[in-house]
Amino acid sequence: MTRSLAGLIVLAAFTLPACEFLEDCGQCEFVEDDGTEITVITPALIYCGESYQEKLNSTPVEVAGVTTYWNCY
Repeated sequence: MTRSLAGLIVLAAFTLPACEFLEDCGQCEFVEDDGTEITVITPALIYCGESYQEKLNSTPVEVAGVTTYWNCY
């Protein structure tokens, strides 16, 4: 009984990001928009704390008609 409970706790520790229990977290993907096509540059990854807030509050950047930004949800 004790081993199965310990195994369950270890499994949960590896499958759930620890930051979700302590900080504000969300998924963000880096997006490129050239005006005709929107391309997702990175897959959605989980960010927490300051890293998540930086991406969430960042402003879009436009260079040579191509706008890049973080899409967080």
